[in-house]
Amino acid sequence: MAITNTLILTTTATTVFTAVGDQAITTVMFCNTDPVNTCLLDVHVVPAAGVPTTATTILKSLSLPATETFVMDAEKLILSNGDSIQAQEKAGYNQVVAATVSSVSI
Repeated sequence: MAITNTLILTTTATTVFTAVGDQAITTVMFCNTDPVNTCLLDVHVVPAAGVPTTATTILKSLSLPATETFVMDAEKLILSNGDSIQAQEKAGYNQVVAATVSSVSI
């Protein structure tokens, strides 16, 4: 099992995980580290060599209150080599949302 940690940018979608070979994503956590401001988050699962689009969106404008964490662990994602999870913070609070991805090679 592997853990990947990334701070999310506001200016463009940030790659928070890229599969190397076939990998199962067991958990994804998004933590708003800002002590005051609510963040809005878009999350995409993007095929290899693709870009985030409306069709790749899995979470749209997720409201993440100050100091709160959102956990995705109800369903597992299976990614092929080069597929990625990308996220963008939309409220303008650059690098206050930390993404943690737990994965396992299959």
